[in-house]
Amino acid sequence: MSDPVKVRVHGPLASLFPGFRVRLAALGYSPGTAAQQLQMLADLSGWMHARGLAIHDLSPEAVEEFFRHRRQSHRNLSTARSLDRFIEFLSDSDIERAAAAPSVLPDWEQTLVRFEQYLSRERALAPTTVENYLNQVRPFLRWRASRTNSVLGNLSVNEVTGFLLVRGGTESAGSVRVAVTALRALLKWLYLSGTINEALAEGIGPVSYSAFGALPKALPPAQVSDLISHTADSRLSSCRDRAIVVLLSRLGLRSREAAGLRLDDLNWRAGTVLVRGKGGVTEPMPLPADAGAAIAGYLEHERPAMPDRHLFLQAKAPHAPLGRSGISAVVNRLGQRAGMASPVGAHRLRHSAATGVLAAGGTLTEAAQLLRHSSPASTVIYARVDLSALRTLARPWPRVERGAPGSVIVPGRVR
Repeated sequence: MSDPVKVRVHGPLASLFPGFRVRLAALGYSPGTAAQQLQMLADLSGWMHARGLAIHDLSPEAVEEFFRHRRQSHRNLSTARSLDRFIEFLSDSDIERAAAAPSVLPDWEQTLVRFEQYLSRERALAPTTVENYLNQVRPFLRWRASRTNSVLGNLSVNEVTGFLLVRGGTESAGSVRVAVTALRALLKWLYLSGTINEALAEGIGPVSYSAFGALPKALPPAQVSDLISHTADSRLSSCRDRAIVVLLSRLGLRSREAAGLRLDDLNWRAGTVLVRGKGGVTEPMPLPADAGAAIAGYLEHERPAMPDRHLFLQAKAPHAPLGRSGISAVVNRLGQRAGMASPVGAHRLRHSAATGVLAAGGTLTEAAQLLRHSSPASTVIYARVDLSALRTLARPWPRVERGAPGSVIVPGRVR
């Protein structure tokens, strides 16, 4: 059945069908997909009616029991996640359901929850920073819990350094350095909260690392063009993917900045786009003609007509905003289609934009303005890829004139 209106239902959920049908249409679901969702709900309503359950009895345990029953006869829409849109609808309609039975988190997960609250409430860190810290601390707490059941009060410096040595065996020095920063913050909090009796953070030594140890991983212009050409292979989102790649490569946006763009940030008359950068700094940037044309093509031919004001939306319903990981996934997928050996993320295009400025004869100051760096030191790394400028600094290599006795060393060209 592909007509949502023709789905018939009886039982406790029948009164909710008209409103939920409207919700599915507003989320951009096709009639066929909406009909499948409604038929699943019709099955759920009939199952609830047979067991004498009302709407408020639809607890998480009841949902799991229904899907165990459903998997015996259905292969599609057979997990609790299939009900996510309907559960959101119930919540938005202020319809209460029976709460799930309280679950007891392991000690290390409870510690992680409290640490997250500390970072968010007391330190007032940005959500993305909190997420980055948790992503580094979570593996350590899980690793320690798997090795010992002792409480964190018995934590030692040797355990922390042991974990870092394990990570250092498979990860770069830069990655380990990020982990050290997060673990020091955890240890300081554990000490301040009285969980541990010693200031262990002082015992974690620095990681030998330099941002100047390697060249920025930029893509040459030919490969950037190759990425753009492969956006045509995207059946559902060719215009969107093209707009993303052109924006990233021309304006050097971070993935988070591209994901945060809103329709109201585009000033078509002035030819600018408002970019929300690090530290809450918002700056207008000139919108190149090719980037503007790519965005206009996406808005005209492909972007769903949704009330959400984010510029880039998911291609499939529900058309939620595309997050920063989704932005990077688009670039990575195009890199695979183009046959690039190593994974290509959104930040590679940021590096490509900076090196492109220098290759065209621009200065480091101009590259810093494009990347919106607050410190010139952040842009200095790109000086090492400006080969034409570096050649003017290289001194001639001395060479020996062979032949007569008393040969002398004379300057020569580098070969």
